[in-house]
Amino acid sequence: MQKKILEYIRKHQMLLPRETCLVGLSGGADSVCLLFMLYKLRQELDCHIQAVHINHNIRGEEARQDALFCQNLCARLEIPCYEYSYQVELLAKEAHLGTEEMGRNLRREAYADCMRKHGAEKLALAHHQNDLAETFLFHLSRGTSLDGLDALRPVRDHIIRPLLGVRRCEIENWLRQNRISWCEDSTNILDDYSRNQIRHHVIPVMEEQINPQAVSHIAAVSEDIGEARAYLELQTERLRKSQVREGKSGIEISQECAGEPAVLVRRLLLGLIAALAGGRRDITREHVESVYRLFDMDTGKQVSLPGQIVARHTYTGITLSRSETDAKVVKENLREEQKIRLTELPIKGKQTVYWGDYTITMEKSEYQGKQIPEKTYTKWFDYDRINPNVVFRTRQRGDYLVINQAGGRRKLKDYLIDCKIPQKERDKLLLLAEGSRILWVVGYRIGESAKISQTTRNILQIQVDGGNTNE
Repeated sequence: MQKKILEYIRKHQMLLPRETCLVGLSGGADSVCLLFMLYKLRQELDCHIQAVHINHNIRGEEARQDALFCQNLCARLEIPCYEYSYQVELLAKEAHLGTEEMGRNLRREAYADCMRKHGAEKLALAHHQNDLAETFLFHLSRGTSLDGLDALRPVRDHIIRPLLGVRRCEIENWLRQNRISWCEDSTNILDDYSRNQIRHHVIPVMEEQINPQAVSHIAAVSEDIGEARAYLELQTERLRKSQVREGKSGIEISQECAGEPAVLVRRLLLGLIAALAGGRRDITREHVESVYRLFDMDTGKQVSLPGQIVARHTYTGITLSRSETDAKVVKENLREEQKIRLTELPIKGKQTVYWGDYTITMEKSEYQGKQIPEKTYTKWFDYDRINPNVVFRTRQRGDYLVINQAGGRRKLKDYLIDCKIPQKERDKLLLLAEGSRILWVVGYRIGESAKISQTTRNILQIQVDGGNTNE
């Protein structure tokens, strides 16, 4: 079990040397197993472990006992444990939200706050294959896209899920074999929640009457979907760049899109509609399809969408606009949508990817001691020290640069201030990042953690064109 999880962590390069990992610890079997596994592997992974427990105060004394259990467990292992407490039911009523949704929102806030305060680069969550299968079936049943079927990923930005390669039964068996106790959440045995019904009734039938490996097979398909989704995302960004522009009346989509693959056009429309609406929550497949059909309708035809959005067929294509929003707000929403979309960086062989107005070209080659070019928008990196989960993105809280070979750090914010970069320009900077670690502030410096050295065998050359570059 320990070897299996270690191999999974290394396969997805979840933790880099000397990183601090914050473990979401509920006290249940899954999170207790995760904490012990990372504790046992901390020397091999060269990482530091912390824990955070979030008390929703829904289960009264039982919840208080869970919090005490987590504190005592961490004290025994000499692991720092931080606790957050919320009156979730009360806050949910005040915000007119469901209890589950409010709980998720508060957990996200607590995780972000804890990581920022205590210097953690990664957040480890205890989702396993059964959780993935339950989420897959839940989203599939309610109606979803490829993104919903790829909801639980091994690595997503700073979040890692080391247990996604094992099933719930493996976790509980390992804990029993090692005589490790855990807390039982009484709400898990109830059928009040849709996920519990899938857990108690749907999956057991699949495993007992169809295939004992049903959960593992769903997990494998989800991973395949994730790879397909990443590829489609790159192609959709390329289509966005060539066929979409901000006009006086809103977002204008060229009629030429009608000749592109339907799967790309639908993904493009979904992203643009969500940009105007401020999120995807109320946008359904039917809404996207109604806009897609406009390409074949007469000029002047229109459809109404959630968020007071109107889609119109014009002589040049389709225009999306807010009925009570001026063009300035439309542009701000579109830019915000583009800013938060992360483009994964494939680093095998020669590749070209797109991010907003940038064209990013990468090429791997053997390093033969050649002189490193002194160019602002072309940089060389040690290929074997690059994490395959790096992304191009804009800045986020907690970003930092490694500024010397000893591993010394400097907050990105402080670096940008020293460079006298205006406040309004900082959020537009293109960054190459491994979690919160910045490898390259495009147009400025690169970090020390992936620089070429005397031991370098392979290099990755990255050239950035477009945007504000001028090389």
